Amino acid sequence: MKTLHILNGDATLYVFNRTKIEGDILVWREILADGPVSKTNLWELRSDWICKTFGENSTNYQQKVITEAEKLNNIDKYDEVVLWFEYDLTCQINLICILSSINSNYNEDTSISLICPESIEVMPNFRGLGELNPTQLSELLHQKVKLQKADLAFAAEAWDLYIENDFEKIQAFLIRDFGNLPLLKKALKAHLLRFPNRSTQLNHIEEVLLGFINSGISSKAELYDAFWTQESIYGLTDLQLDHILNQLKEKELIAKGLF
Repeated sequence: MKTLHILNGDATLYVFNRTKIEGDILVWREILADGPVSKTNLWELRSDWICKTFGENSTNYQQKVITEAEKLNNIDKYDEVVLWFEYDLTCQINLICILSSINSNYNEDTSISLICPESIEVMPNFRGLGELNPTQLSELLHQKVKLQKADLAFAAEAWDLYIENDFEKIQAFLIRDFGNLPLLKKALKAHLLRFPNRSTQLNHIEEVLLGFINSGISSKAELYDAFWTQESIYGLTDLQLDHILNQLKEKELIAKGLF
């Protein structure tokens, strides 16, 4: 049986390469939950934003992101596609984008399965697949869930809603049955908290960071560790948090000289 494994990033790839799991690999390196998205010209839009925001160059983006993502165009040559993703908002938005693409070119001869643990018994503070050892990662194969056509269509609908980014429509969507994608519901609830508070014009992430700073935290390492411990649902990297801090500095909400 020919299998394609879609991994959620390089940290998972590092562990996966040390297992004996057979199959081809697609590494998803985008962070679609951060920055602009669109139904059309998605990669052009994303490349421009990623390069401007994080100092990446377009050639690297093409090689590391777009070339990998284009493997989705050929999944009908596989008997099975296994998606390895996590519970956080970053992973869940990436996941529904991928499932939307698969739904557009659905082939019933290709089985689509999902591995997406919310927790690991031996890891009380589990944050991601890259923390596991090869044996632990391999054992997750026993937890894979086969996705149905209805799950793919549901994910495609969720992706369209995320692109539209209408608070009330997303909120109404949350009453639906999420089927084999239960962690998407928690992620979308977290996304709604990223809409600005009407009174402060700050979102939940900004308010949490400022709250930690106002409590006396003055080192970036301590700040980020506190944020990741409390708000792991967002799956933010240090580079993304750097970007948010810079925006808060531009608004003069952080004292000069801090961080």
